[in-house]
Amino acid sequence: MDCKKWFCFLSLVLFAMVGCASADDPGGRPLNRQQSETLSSLQNEILRLNQELEGTANSREDLQTAKPKLEKMFAESIARGDVRVFLDSRGLVVTVLDHALFDPDETQFTSSGEELLGKIASVLSSDLPKNKVTLEGHTDNQPIENADGITNWEYSIGRATAVLHFFLDTKELSPARFGVTGYAEYRPVDSNATEEGRDRNRRVEIVIAPKRGTDDASDRA
Repeated sequence: MDCKKWFCFLSLVLFAMVGCASADDPGGRPLNRQQSETLSSLQNEILRLNQELEGTANSREDLQTAKPKLEKMFAESIARGDVRVFLDSRGLVVTVLDHALFDPDETQFTSSGEELLGKIASVLSSDLPKNKVTLEGHTDNQPIENADGITNWEYSIGRATAVLHFFLDTKELSPARFGVTGYAEYRPVDSNATEEGRDRNRRVEIVIAPKRGTDDASDRA
């Protein structure tokens, strides 16, 4: 159960307990000790959840503020279809197609790919310095040629890990902020029946999560 649903559930329980106490005791007799402790505990938990929800809402405002900055920064790449910036339930997502980052069939970045990642790193450092980041690698459905046992699973993780090391080793962002995952060909955004669709499916998604009140990771940049 997510935070918002749990908050609503506890609020209903608290309302029901207070209502039942009033209905059973119209004379206004005080609640017994156990009831009072239960109500107090529920009230404290509701207060905590409310503060957490407010913090998450404020963090999403930070993401909404960063979104147009990234869109302006990558206007040309967005126009070419190489980059996409959007908000979804995960947070702020920057999708970068493989060919905008890497040399063909390599994990080495092109100079323009390094420049692109450097701009993202600057936003992670200055605008969103405490947000957790997940780097997701994705491929098309074509098997790797001359792969020597490497599948699209390893390939997708390798792409995401290369981006991770750029952020950590070159830009010195905090490792505590990052996670890496690979989805191979199993989360396509387009059809794999065409070269254009396969090109869109080969991508790395940089997912910037809303900041939580308990997050204390900080940048060294």
